[in-house]
Amino acid sequence: MATDQDGTVPPRGWEIPRGSESEQTDSDSLTQLVEQLLALVPDELRVRVTEALRQLLEALRALIDWCVARLEHGAGGGEVEVRDIPIL
Repeated sequence: MATDQDGTVPPRGWEIPRGSESEQTDSDSLTQLVEQLLALVPDELRVRVTEALRQLLEALRALIDWCVARLEHGAGGGEVEVRDIPIL
């Protein structure tokens, strides 16, 4: 069971102890890491990687749009044959 900083059990025993508000969340830490890594990359390479990532995301979006359109209009385009299967 988790305990608070003062050693008491939180109101909900399963709750993770809360620290001070100055603690960083995981997303803040990840954001700082990405910013530090980008600072190490030369500007020209950063622009090229950003452009490649943008193109990849556009291709992914086009693929998703194509799949959705295909699902909306039906994959076969015609009627599906349905047969009753006898249960013994």
